Amino acid sequence: MATLTYETLINEMNQAMLAGDEDRVPLLRQVLAAVGQPDTQAPIIHVVGTNGKGSTVTLMADTLIAAGHKVGVFTSPAISDQREQIVINGQMIDKEVFVRLYQTLLPIVRKIVPDDSSLTIFEWEVVIALAWFSEQHVDWMIIEAGLGGLMDATNAIISPRFSVFTHIALDHTRILGDTIAKIAQNKAGIIKPNTTVVIAPGQSDDAKAVIEQTAKRAHVPVMLASKQTWFDNPQFGLDGTTVDVHWFSKTIWHQVHLNLAGQHQLANAATALTVLKQVAEHDSRIDEDAVRTGFNQAALPGRLTTLAATDKHPRLLVDGAHNPDGIQSLVRLLKQVAPTRRFTFVLGFLADKNVAGMLAELLPLAKQVVLTVPDQHQRALPIDALTEMVGDTLAKLQLNDVAVFSTATARDALACLRKRNVEPPVIVTGSFYLIRALREAGLND
Repeated sequence: MATLTYETLINEMNQAMLAGDEDRVPLLRQVLAAVGQPDTQAPIIHVVGTNGKGSTVTLMADTLIAAGHKVGVFTSPAISDQREQIVINGQMIDKEVFVRLYQTLLPIVRKIVPDDSSLTIFEWEVVIALAWFSEQHVDWMIIEAGLGGLMDATNAIISPRFSVFTHIALDHTRILGDTIAKIAQNKAGIIKPNTTVVIAPGQSDDAKAVIEQTAKRAHVPVMLASKQTWFDNPQFGLDGTTVDVHWFSKTIWHQVHLNLAGQHQLANAATALTVLKQVAEHDSRIDEDAVRTGFNQAALPGRLTTLAATDKHPRLLVDGAHNPDGIQSLVRLLKQVAPTRRFTFVLGFLADKNVAGMLAELLPLAKQVVLTVPDQHQRALPIDALTEMVGDTLAKLQLNDVAVFSTATARDALACLRKRNVEPPVIVTGSFYLIRALREAGLND
């Protein structure tokens, strides 16, 4: 019998997205109980939200690691390798370990999950991540929800130490609801007994009210993160943010460098610090050195990442923003650092996103745009449809001098950039799957 390889396993797994199926979380809770409840072997920080999850997770994880902790982190989506979603202290799970855990867990899972309802790849990744973290005796687990909260596979965990809510905005409205309140209600479904709820700054009144009411019914405390509590004198640039940090209302740490760009990152940093301060009250290792090191090392590929020029492309600023709220954060940063500049954009989107809303934000800053197709064949917006939407938006905004180039593939998009006289940095945005496609075409990051 041939040895099962990681690549074969991933290709054979159920690729369905079942985040809107209310039966899946109870099923996964049975699975976790049957495999020894790995989610109870270390304290968990469970993170949900529309935008800011990845940054908040990274800031917390890198600070805990800098303080000497062993930290298991589960995030999504991956950009190049599915194993990016499952890491301990920055190291991806080995392919052989992933396969071994799958083969060990499969007989147990088969006793619980009906034959006609196999676990999806995302559900398997959640279960395997928790099993690996438990096996490796991590000190902390930080688990980022994939979609929503209530019916997301990560909600199978029993009771996290912290339930963290980053910025909530309109996205995945077909599954989560068409208002902020409805989306917040879904995300608030992660709140369980014995947790502490942390709410990011800038949360809308509707979202905050829903989260607070849910927490009150669960009899758990709520902490509201505040940028004003933590920060003074921020300085923003494309390479990150420098800021003075208050700690325990006394100490001021001057010119701490946050290796993430944009005003919105201060909200994510304030959320992370609100959690870290609670940990620090019982852990003296969470100190200035740990925070400085963690903040300086924290980096998120594909989130406002600057890539140096190569023989395949000019200098790029790559951002996986994929909804109007995320795009607005990118636009604010561009206007702040270059208020009179117009940029070259490389754009590609998924068809189930609010593409019209994102184009309306981006195109007023455009000098020329290169359009292409993300690496997600079932959900990608076809190039003809995107070209038409861009033309309609430019006409509506009376932007008659923006050059538009449509390309069938990411490789063609990079070739188009090489042929054009573009002023760097070129802005790449619209989808993490666009970044994946460009990586496969030769993007150097």
